[in-house]
Amino acid sequence: MERAYIIGNGPSRKGVDLSKLPGKTFGCNALYRDFKPDYLLSGDAGIIKEICESDYPKDHWCIFPDWSPIPKDYKDMMLSSFQGYEIHESDTERFDHVQIFGNEYEDLGKQVHILGVDPKWRIINMAGTDDDPEFAVNFFAGSNAMAQASIMGFEEVVLLGFDSIWNFNPSVYQNIYAGTDCYLREKETPRLGVGTDDPNSLSGSQDAQIRKVLDEFEFVRYYIDRGDGKLEPLKYDSFIR
Repeated sequence: MERAYIIGNGPSRKGVDLSKLPGKTFGCNALYRDFKPDYLLSGDAGIIKEICESDYPKDHWCIFPDWSPIPKDYKDMMLSSFQGYEIHESDTERFDHVQIFGNEYEDLGKQVHILGVDPKWRIINMAGTDDDPEFAVNFFAGSNAMAQASIMGFEEVVLLGFDSIWNFNPSVYQNIYAGTDCYLREKETPRLGVGTDDPNSLSGSQDAQIRKVLDEFEFVRYYIDRGDGKLEPLKYDSFIR
């Protein structure tokens, strides 16, 4: 039975030797700084920018949303649809292609990131199901990685470093990378634990997203590893805090 480990960035995984996990590894966001998983997933423009600027995708598989590089000669034409956005460019002189990300932040406003990229990099698009191509749209990285592993056909999926499932604390930013680039917030993202029940909305909670995956992939066995190597079945009541 093929197993996938979804590696979140909660502090409970600090003492785990990730290189010894018995299965394929799916990492989230900044994990690549310390460990190279089989697949690195991110939907955050800032982190994707950091990952690409490091040339990490040249030799390692990544899963990003809406990945479709264009020749940079078409850049200005594409930007015409982003009137009123703050423009950020990087590495555009180094490559002949660019990837354009549009983002809206409560504290930073509307931004567009124009990133020079190599179309030959090992980057694949986030997938949906046959019935729902946008199955995981607006998911957090962890729950999205859980969905991607399930869509790929893994029969067992283990969540490691997902402290927010059993120990959500809105006043503490429970992330190994807290205080570093792209992780400068002081408190947890509120919707992680107290968002709406619509998993695909911009205010949908992680709980709602994970429950959607559990409902869709009934044949997959899901587990939580709290950092001690013991696998606890992931069920609806796993979210009772």
